Amino acid sequence: MPGPMPRGRRAAVSSASNGSELRLGLTIRIDLGGWGSLGPGKIALLELISKHGSITSAGRKMGMSYRRAWLLVDEINHMFREPLVETQMGGTGGGGARLTKLGRDVVGRYRAIEGAAAVASAADLRALKLALPAKPPSRESAGG
Repeated sequence: MPGPMPRGRRAAVSSASNGSELRLGLTIRIDLGGWGSLGPGKIALLELISKHGSITSAGRKMGMSYRRAWLLVDEINHMFREPLVETQMGGTGGGGARLTKLGRDVVGRYRAIEGAAAVASAADLRALKLALPAKPPSRESAGG
């Protein structure tokens, strides 16, 4: 059985015709009930914090303000029994952030779920792609 998809990839079926690519994708969002949800945005933020060691840099890479990134980290940290992100106060050497062991585990499990869903849905995504017309309908005729 194939392993999970590479990090940062969505389950997708694509094909090129006449220079344009038709792409069907599957996005995974895990509903944790009253604790919130985990989806591609929060996971990408965690991965960028891990890569750059900074909430500011991670938020900037995602085109969001530090405040927005910090609020998301705070939300994520309160979803689980232990924080997923640890922060260090600034100072002469500057502050920083890193994923905890649980944070790395949660990201890995999300990516494993994403990979398993990609494998499980590949044939159905291909069938849906084949059922689509050659061109998408115009926005006016799509009916909103």
